[in-house]
Amino acid sequence: MKKLIIWGAGGHGKVVLDVARAMDEFTEIVFLDDAAERCGKLFCGCRIMGGREQLGLLKERGYRLFVAAIGDNWVRARCYEQAQARGLAGATLVHPSATVSLSARIGHGTVVMPRAVINAEAQVGENVVVNTGAILEHDCVVGDHAHLSPGAVAGGGANIGAFAQLGMGAVALPGAEIGEGAVAGAGAVVLDSIPPGVIAVGVPARPLERRWMAAAAR
Repeated sequence: MKKLIIWGAGGHGKVVLDVARAMDEFTEIVFLDDAAERCGKLFCGCRIMGGREQLGLLKERGYRLFVAAIGDNWVRARCYEQAQARGLAGATLVHPSATVSLSARIGHGTVVMPRAVINAEAQVGENVVVNTGAILEHDCVVGDHAHLSPGAVAGGGANIGAFAQLGMGAVALPGAEIGEGAVAGAGAVVLDSIPPGVIAVGVPARPLERRWMAAAAR
């Protein structure tokens, strides 16, 4: 049995907590949140220990595993990297109702939500969110810090770049390419590709605007 830190006491943190509890592997679960006024308060029955300044102290108290429970890919990545720099390891959380092929690979710090499906030979990077009911078909590749929103579907061999997001109910057809930091909006259908940093919407998905690439500023 292990101790777990969940960084982010918000809506996404509630769902991550449910996944961790359903796994029944952790003796203690605490939260971190950088809002100073929340320090010491209870959140969903777990104590908020403070902000990032508590990472070292919690490690001394026997906490070795953490998960960044923040929806924004860029912010989640910064938290993930800071916790790793303090010697903590990303926990891989998979809800018992999810279906994960024995041949699939899932990176550290990734959370697989209820009823998600990860099929044969799919590869999922670190600190990824595979949200409720999302489907990754065979041979998909998902880069670090990406997010598959609830109900998103990636067909066989689709490639989802680092920091990219498939919106709620979005579909990437087999072999489609979603570039680094790109977004397929809710309900979009990606027939071929979305360039890096571009937001695309509609059926078929068409470019709407180019995002500011936060990775360049980190």
